[in-house]
Amino acid sequence: MTASAPLTTAFGLAPTWLRGHAWRRPGSGVEELFAGGAVADAVRAADAAGFDLAFRPDALAVDPVRAATAPDRLGLDPVVQAASLAAATTRIRFVPTVSATFAEPFDAARRLVSLEQLTGGRVGWNIVTSLDGDGNFHTPRTADSEGRWRRAAEFVDVVEALRASFPADAVVADREAGVFVDPERMRPIDHEGEFFRVAGPLPTPSVQPGRLPLLQAGASPAGLAFAAERADYVFTAAPDADAAVAERSRLRELATAAGRAGAVRVLAGLSLVLAESRRDAVEAARGIRSPFDGARRRERLASAAPPELHWSVVGTPDDAAASIAERVEAGAIDGFVAFPGDTTSVRLVCERVMPLLAARGLVAPAAD
Repeated sequence: MTASAPLTTAFGLAPTWLRGHAWRRPGSGVEELFAGGAVADAVRAADAAGFDLAFRPDALAVDPVRAATAPDRLGLDPVVQAASLAAATTRIRFVPTVSATFAEPFDAARRLVSLEQLTGGRVGWNIVTSLDGDGNFHTPRTADSEGRWRRAAEFVDVVEALRASFPADAVVADREAGVFVDPERMRPIDHEGEFFRVAGPLPTPSVQPGRLPLLQAGASPAGLAFAAERADYVFTAAPDADAAVAERSRLRELATAAGRAGAVRVLAGLSLVLAESRRDAVEAARGIRSPFDGARRRERLASAAPPELHWSVVGTPDDAAASIAERVEAGAIDGFVAFPGDTTSVRLVCERVMPLLAARGLVAPAAD
């Protein structure tokens, strides 16, 4: 059972190219991490290369000891960052992370709809149930996985109801009649559920009808059931190809049982350390490693798994394209999320790997 082409391609904005010791290299751009320059350069390259999505994981808890030498889990708010990056791109869709555990659906809906307006509709979102962050929020975290995903399901329903509460066509701006918004088209939602009570409507109109594309990460039974019923994309950490095939098959079965056959696409995390030769790539990978790499293996999956838990390619652009093609042929993926390990890998995945995939017919050629 091979994956359907074209693949859905996502570029990770973690930024993993500053992990380990990579940030210490000349030209890493780490000085501009919080000003946005280095990330803007990367997302411009991804946009030009034809990536479909710009996926921004998030962390709601930070370890100061780790942050002292590893900046890759630090950064701007995902939605605010996406709004800034949108002006530097033309087609890529931004997918910021939202925590259904600690966020409120009204605030999340308003921020996402605002991002819709600023990007012309180039928005999706990644929903997580946040295993970390309890100490930073008043909202208590539901203890069990089933409860967290039940809250997430209601969260998504409320967000989409709020988006529909103020549709784009409600804005009539009739100067002669003195009517700016048609009140018959802008309506409260008056939601009362297990976790949320929200009146609505939003003060910001949505750009387009229909749901925003939804990405989900979480491999528990409750998380997979949620994905089968609601997600468009599922982000997976699958270093083993056989396990990836089994996971994709299981998701497809669950989606079919939920009446959504073929609606869920599996995007595997792909950690990349690329160079013009395999020897140079191996040396680059050795140079990137930091004392925190061992600790990362023990980190829990929150918004994105650490690079070491992902499918990994250390080699040339041809090696990366061949590995992707093998996973497609095996039926393991519907796409991937690229996590480049350094700035050279950012350049090579955009300038070399994507054209190689296009030549194989796995992705559409980048638009001029």
